Formats: sequence, C-alpha cells, structure tokens
Amino acid sequence: MDKNEFKRLLFKIAFCTMGCDGDIANSEVDELRDIDKNTSFFNDVDLSQELDQLIAEFKLKGVLLVSELFEQLKQVGLSPLQELIILEVAIRLINADGKQDENEKRFIQHLRAHLKVHDEEIYERFGLLDILRVNPHSRRFNRAVTIKNGLDIQMPEHDELEKVNFRFD
Repeated sequence: MDKNEFKRLLFKIAFCTMGCDGDIANSEVDELRDIDKNTSFFNDVDLSQELDQLIAEFKLKGVLLVSELFEQLKQVGLSPLQELIILEVAIRLINADGKQDENEKRFIQHLRAHLKVHDEEIYERFGLLDILRVNPHSRRFNRAVTIKNGLDIQMPEHDELEKVNFRFD
C-alpha cells in the first residue's frame, strides 16, 4: 500500500472512530486537527476533500461503511508500523473527550481484531491498555475473543455530521 493510500485509510479510520459512539465531539475534532498539525500522518492528503467523500459515502451506506472498513483492513498489506499508527490515532481520538463509552470500546476491539501486529509490539508502544485486551506475554492475539458476527456500534445520523465544523487549516 502506498503512502497516500495509507493516509486516506488512516483518515477513514479516524472518521469512523470519531463517529462510532453516535456523536462527534468537538474535542475529537480538535484532537484530529492536532494530529494533522503535529504529525506527518496526513501530509499530502486533502482532508476536506476526503471528509466530503466520507460523509457522502456514509450518507449512502451508514454503518456498513464501518463493516467495509474492517473488510478492507483484512485485505490490505499493512506493516506493523502502519498498524501501530492506526491504533495510536484511534486511541487518541477515543480518549479526546475524556471518556470511553461501550461503542468506542467495541470499535477499538473490532479494529484490533482486524490487525496483525503482535501483542508484544502493542504493549511496547502503548503499555497495558484494557481497551486493547493485549497480553504482553503472548506472541499472537486470540482473535476469537473480540470478533463478533456483526457490528454492535452506533454511528451518528448524517444530519449530525453536517453540523460538525471539520475545518483543517
């Protein structure tokens, strides 16, 4: 996967992470702006254009957009570093409003279940986080623990998305 494709995928993950609790808080948007400003994660990607495309796609598909994202993660060849970046962005966004609701926890667990990075690497990067359900003593993650038959998360209504100020300067 080339760098720009990864950056667009990362932004899609960020978008879904922010909305997975049914509400996009201003603190989450502020955190995403901070990530954009202080990292190279989204360099060379027009986030406003990506956002418009994601909102249009969400309007058509709803929560199916998230299911398709998880399917895409199964099929793309990501490096361990890229997978750690994905987790970092998702964790930062979920923690931006100072609380983790059940939808956010389920989203992160689904996300983690679709990544191949070893628990040891996650533990070395983030420490022991209950939300990730990692075992630092295990070489491989037991995916059966968190994969469910369907997604049990709630995304915001399309009208609510249009009210959020997603300006990236």
